[in-house]
Amino acid sequence: MKNLLLKGSAVAGAAMPMLAFAQADASSVLGVIGNLINQAIPILISAAVLWFIIGIIRFVIAGDADKKADARRTVIQGLIGLFIIVSMWGIVFFIGNTFGVGSVGVDTTTIAPIIVN
Repeated sequence: MKNLLLKGSAVAGAAMPMLAFAQADASSVLGVIGNLINQAIPILISAAVLWFIIGIIRFVIAGDADKKADARRTVIQGLIGLFIIVSMWGIVFFIGNTFGVGSVGVDTTTIAPIIVN
């Protein structure tokens, strides 16, 4: 409990300058979180696919029923992990589009169309 309290106070202390000086509003905080998640997603997807492939290989080379059951669990864990990661990515994308954060580029809705004669 003491260790958890110490970690929580360290995280709160690290966030205090941002809150105390009002250097970031909610949209920029969501943008930073979205960018971090978008950078981590390809790594996590690769790890889940690798875990799935390892499970398939273990299932194919398994000799007895216990090893096949263990390999089947590994395959299921890989699929569940992949589902959770892709779902998290979709949720972040949805929240980013809802609040208008994380979009990079030119907003084409405010540009006047070019008419060519």
